Amino acid sequence: MDLKAFNAIVGRSAALRYDYFVKKAADTEIIWGLYDEGWAMTTDRDGSPVLPLWPKSEFALHCARGDWSGCSGRPLDLLAFMDKILPRLAQDGVRVSVFDNNIDAEIAEADKLLADLRRALEK
Repeated sequence: MDLKAFNAIVGRSAALRYDYFVKKAADTEIIWGLYDEGWAMTTDRDGSPVLPLWPKSEFALHCARGDWSGCSGRPLDLLAFMDKILPRLAQDGVRVSVFDNNIDAEIAEADKLLADLRRALEK
């Protein structure tokens, strides 16, 4: 991906980046997280845990700074993530930060993301 396309996507609103994430995830069946001796996590305004995810490695690596500076991008198989991890996140009350751009991200309930991904895969 060239820099112009990268910046155009990263510069979109959080809601549009969420839609981009869902479409790309369904198209490639791969999503990306940051990893360093465990998955990178963050918290929402209330201090509740949130798992950040991205549609491509370059977007994840763009956010590998600060507390995440030692992290590398790690792919996750979308179908396994949907089958095993998202239901567990929902059960544990962990939400998902979808496509952070170092400014903001769409924070979604795990159940909502799962439903949106299922709909996208059906198309």
